[in-house]
Amino acid sequence: MKFKFAALPLMLASAVASADQYNSFTDVDYTSADYGNFETDTLSFGSQYYFGALETLGPRKEFNYILPVSNIYGGFRYTDYDGGDSDSLQLGGEYYTGQWKVFGELEDLNSTNVYSAGAGFLFTPNLLAEVEAQKVEDSDTVLFFRGKYNHQLSGTDYIGFTAEVDDEFDYRSVSSKYFTALAGGQYLTAGLSLTDSDDADVYWGGNVEFYFNKDTSVGAAYAENETYQFNATHFFNRNVAGKVSYTSNRDDDDLDIFSLGVTVQL
Repeated sequence: MKFKFAALPLMLASAVASADQYNSFTDVDYTSADYGNFETDTLSFGSQYYFGALETLGPRKEFNYILPVSNIYGGFRYTDYDGGDSDSLQLGGEYYTGQWKVFGELEDLNSTNVYSAGAGFLFTPNLLAEVEAQKVEDSDTVLFFRGKYNHQLSGTDYIGFTAEVDDEFDYRSVSSKYFTALAGGQYLTAGLSLTDSDDADVYWGGNVEFYFNKDTSVGAAYAENETYQFNATHFFNRNVAGKVSYTSNRDDDDLDIFSLGVTVQL
């Protein structure tokens, strides 16, 4: 699965030559969920703009694990369900200056505000530490401490890790992502996450995604609660992609969640 040393220089040159660059990412998604005793329909919109170009790792939607580029983002979600509806609004941004990072976010969850702000420091391009203060309206402020580390392998291959705890150590989580370029212009990613809190047992989830080429991929995910998902993405050109997913649960045959979406990258 790894590049052979004899072919590595030529393959790397080809990868660099074919890499795309993007500054903005916009997603529009529609989700229909049937939980057996009730149904929901959700329409969501989200957009993020980076003040510096991001270069792909081959696939049009894969980038470096740590992205130290200033950006702003926002999103809106509307859900219609039996007997009512709800909506949420999200606005935020990240600003990098030298090795320092500051960030903030405001989220309005159906009239409940969530505020967060924090700072981070890049010890190296592959090691980022952050502290974030989060306050839910009418609740106490909680501090989160987070670390991200990218271990670079051969070529564009990497394995990244993220760890997070709160100030009371009531919540602990760790996640990882592996990206590798295969022979013939194909790629593979794999991820694993573990979450532990004082109020619940350890919860784990994993996912894999296989890229037939830089435009088309299929993926699958599975979680500790027997929930599974299948998804696919296809770029019709360098800017527009369609995506589809289906989610269900082995212990609940009544759960069916379908999602369709469009991504625009410029």
